[in-house]
Amino acid sequence: MESHTRFEDLSNEIFFEIFDYFDALDIFTSFSLLNRRISSILQSISLRIVILKKHCRHQIDLLSSYLTFHDQQVTSIKIYDTIRDGSSIISVLFNRHNFINLKSCIFYAINSSTRLDNVIKQIKNLHQLISFTLYQHNNNLSNDDTNEFTHTLLMHKSSFIRSVILQYPCNFLNILKSMSVSSHLISLKLSILISPATACNYTILSVLHLCHNIRYLCLLLKQSKQNNTSNEASLTNDNDFPVLPQMISCELAILDMDIGDSRSIISILRCMPNLKHFYFHLRIQYPHWIFPDELFNGYVWKQMLELYVPYLSKFEFHMEVIRALPKLDLDFIVNSFNYFVGKYSNWHMIIDQWMYDYEHQIEFVMLSTLNYHKRRSMVAVYPVGIDYTSFDTRSTTTTPDNHYLFYTHLKDLTIFVQNKRENITWSSSLFQHITYLVVTTSVRNLSWWNSLFNIVNFHQILNVHDDDKDAQQMVTCLSRMVSLYNVTKLEFRSMFHISIWKHIQYILQACPNVINIIVNTSLLLLPSIIDNASLIPIFKKIKIITSVTENVYFPSNFSLKFVQHFPSLTNIEIQVFSFDHAASIIDIFLTQLEHLSYIKIHYDTDTLLDDHFSCHYIIGKRRQSFSLNYLDEQMINIKNNGRIIEIWL
Repeated sequence: MESHTRFEDLSNEIFFEIFDYFDALDIFTSFSLLNRRISSILQSISLRIVILKKHCRHQIDLLSSYLTFHDQQVTSIKIYDTIRDGSSIISVLFNRHNFINLKSCIFYAINSSTRLDNVIKQIKNLHQLISFTLYQHNNNLSNDDTNEFTHTLLMHKSSFIRSVILQYPCNFLNILKSMSVSSHLISLKLSILISPATACNYTILSVLHLCHNIRYLCLLLKQSKQNNTSNEASLTNDNDFPVLPQMISCELAILDMDIGDSRSIISILRCMPNLKHFYFHLRIQYPHWIFPDELFNGYVWKQMLELYVPYLSKFEFHMEVIRALPKLDLDFIVNSFNYFVGKYSNWHMIIDQWMYDYEHQIEFVMLSTLNYHKRRSMVAVYPVGIDYTSFDTRSTTTTPDNHYLFYTHLKDLTIFVQNKRENITWSSSLFQHITYLVVTTSVRNLSWWNSLFNIVNFHQILNVHDDDKDAQQMVTCLSRMVSLYNVTKLEFRSMFHISIWKHIQYILQACPNVINIIVNTSLLLLPSIIDNASLIPIFKKIKIITSVTENVYFPSNFSLKFVQHFPSLTNIEIQVFSFDHAASIIDIFLTQLEHLSYIKIHYDTDTLLDDHFSCHYIIGKRRQSFSLNYLDEQMINIKNNGRIIEIWL
């Protein structure tokens, strides 16, 4: 006779291990009401709170109700402040609960309306806090809040504090006012705003003066739009270089600032004589700035590193610069870095070059080492749109066609589809890990178009440019740049004219795994696209579509054809003229698309009629067509601000 073990008969140790895989919301919703023994176990485990953008307010309130008796068990928090139907979630939870045993805290994108007084007060009194992280890519926090966060975390009194990441724009002077950093802190990442009048290396040296015990330092420097006229140079002596023998790892990311020359780098490196790892990220997007080309010279780097950081075992960099012609000599640059191939393990570098602006004779240059992107940098890399007609590349590697190894991290890429390229010297795709491809074009640089905007008769345009050969050649060139097989999200920028619809057809056919498309509404409505028999099988696999174009509206009488051609859609974003049109379109989407989970419709004109969309109405429509019994009314959300209506199912 076989014996069966019931779930509740498992040992406590196994339950503890199971619960380690779930966050607090999952644990409470799945296990809290099973039996007394499970409820007793839930009283003694550590809890992780994870709030993502996809969550809704009902889930937050449900979690909060459970936390009433469990908030002291929370040791880790990861919260997006704005969720799909609400914001200020951080203050909601911290106002309701006291997380006295919190050890790890991560906040994302705090909303400008969020009151942080009580949040900061609690953080100050977290005596077991080990790490704190705030990712705030916009600058919508008040100066008072950023000042308080900066001072609170840099001077935190917890004896356990080890890591602080403040990736929001901190004002340089506010950091200096701290005048000290907690002696228990060993890892620090800061994003710093600098006024144009402040020297970049002066700022870095001033921060280094505070880092008496920091071993791992990351500094991201950006230029502030506001010019600070205070006499910052009087705060410290530029010749008073701090010596930090404990510093073993340093990352410098300098974005859109005048960095000076190699002497600026030397003044920083000399402060860290025992440095083992050095990561350098530079981005210059203003061609009128004077950029020291010596930073592209490996011989200069060799001299600096050997003289000032002799114990260095890892040197990685990523540099991208927009500069005026003449073009750089790629062969000289690559040869100058060959020394490091033998110096460091598995070290190689690559340089890419293409025209950024033909009219003003400006090029884009990008240098990167093989292993730079294998660590989590403070800066995401998004190269400007690549002009494949002028693209050129060199590397220190001897193996051909391994360009993609330098950019395994890169998932998003924009390609300018220009004139056909004849001299392709590589045989495999340069970027093989791209999942989001943006295809765009420039009218003035496309010989195929023959000044098509000067041609009045649209039908003549279609006859002239309905050329399979040109389209196929363009896709061949595109496939040499990007592995189209891996692309799942495809965007055609609005400048993609309807007269070259054939190119869109061939691109879609060359991307067999695309499930998400962003397309001009004019293109979507074009019979040559929507009624194209060769594209119907591709449309049937599409799950997400965005078609929002200024002054071009999605017609309500197109809705039935649309859902017939795109039956697998889960997410839709379109633009219509009025809310009346939106209402009729939503009804069709609700009753015809079984897998639908999100609708977003922009409309320019409101209506005098009442908005009849409610949870009850939506559930009725869905069950009327699909007999869906699993719909949860509390998980359905509707937002209508008078310009946009959003529905989550």
